[in-house]
Amino acid sequence: MSAGNLNLLSIDIEDWYLSYDSSQITPAKWHLLESRVTQSTRIFLKLLAEHQLKATFFVLGWIAEQHPELIREISEAGHEIGYHSYNHALPVNQGPVEFEADLIRGLDLLENITGKRPVQYRAPMFSLCNESSWALPLLMKHGIEISSSYKAFQRVNGHKIPNGPFYFIHGNNRLLELPLNRLNLPALNWVYSGSGYFRLLPIGVLKSLFSQSRYNMAYFHPRDFDLSVPTTKQLPAYRNFMNRVGNASTSPKLNKLLNEFGFIPLGQAAVQLRQQTLPEIIIDSL
Repeated sequence: MSAGNLNLLSIDIEDWYLSYDSSQITPAKWHLLESRVTQSTRIFLKLLAEHQLKATFFVLGWIAEQHPELIREISEAGHEIGYHSYNHALPVNQGPVEFEADLIRGLDLLENITGKRPVQYRAPMFSLCNESSWALPLLMKHGIEISSSYKAFQRVNGHKIPNGPFYFIHGNNRLLELPLNRLNLPALNWVYSGSGYFRLLPIGVLKSLFSQSRYNMAYFHPRDFDLSVPTTKQLPAYRNFMNRVGNASTSPKLNKLLNEFGFIPLGQAAVQLRQQTLPEIIIDSL
């Protein structure tokens, strides 16, 4: 594998109503809404099985607690399991003490379900930022080796996040960061490789973008594959629309990309990337 063809495949296991504008739907209300996560995730699992491919599944702790059989099914199929926070709280809103407790709780839970302690983490909505970079040493402290929590071109500790794999260095520890890539054009740092962006873009555009980029972080949510996503008055009208638009195209478009490009899970990529020299961001001053 070279840096010229690194295509990573991942999915965040959470239910349909979660997004950056779903703050009115607090975790205390989640059980009142229809859960679609099991049937939607199985659509993705079936597609992977047809292509004999593996992916990385970043699991919300609350979902694992409510649907342990689904998490075991994913793990037993040979896919990688990472942690995605317990209830989708952004680290910047938690603070170090709450974040660390959340991390321990989720890692313990997933280990109890699968028999393996996760070494991968993704912050909700790729939301780690300069203001929450205190989380990085805590991830290292608790055995996280791979993070996929930043967006390319952000700035952390005075450094610009690369548009590809790199290491965070803290003392004698290092954390491989596999960020969400974006178009590297003036004023156009757009995302294209997953979820709603993927659903909206034509397959020809997606093929062109994936082929031109040296690094692609493909990411999805179960709702992207669901043709019957519910609506709720607790979400803005445009969010109800965005949760449903283009969903019928996700599986066919992804099927075409899987036929044309080689995709691997994040952990498999990490094994190969460790043989390469990658950029480093030193965070000892945090």
